[in-house]
Amino acid sequence: MFVPLPLIITLEMAFKSPIGKLMYEKGLRQRLISPKHSFLGTYLLQEWKKDPIPFAEYLDILPKSLSDFPIFFTDDEKVWLKGSPFLDQVNEKVEDIKIDYNLICKEVPDFAQFSIRDYSEVRMIVSSRIFGISVNGVKTDGFVPYADMLNHKRPR
Repeated sequence: MFVPLPLIITLEMAFKSPIGKLMYEKGLRQRLISPKHSFLGTYLLQEWKKDPIPFAEYLDILPKSLSDFPIFFTDDEKVWLKGSPFLDQVNEKVEDIKIDYNLICKEVPDFAQFSIRDYSEVRMIVSSRIFGISVNGVKTDGFVPYADMLNHKRPR
């Protein structure tokens, strides 16, 4: 079944999702370290579980491997960062993601169906693809699938 791509996927769509509604009601927008990334990430995780998957064409172009994101570096790879302040930033990001994940699971127990690894991966996908946009004069954040698909094939 073909589902046309949305022009945009907004933060407001994430707020209206089943888990997003509960997160919003529990005041997590004000309590999370990275609320935009967390809401959009939980939205994507929920969408991936649907059958058929809404806007599968867009979700299918998202990375399958995130090993090039520093939070997923192996201990052997992190050795190359020893002595760099960047390693501290990577470790801080890992900790921030754990804190947000644990808070979501505490306030919305149904979210525990997703692992910390799932959540960490989707957070990196969101952080590398989020656009600041204006919809009907209201500033928001979200994904712009058609823009995100540009120049994803090599050679260009």
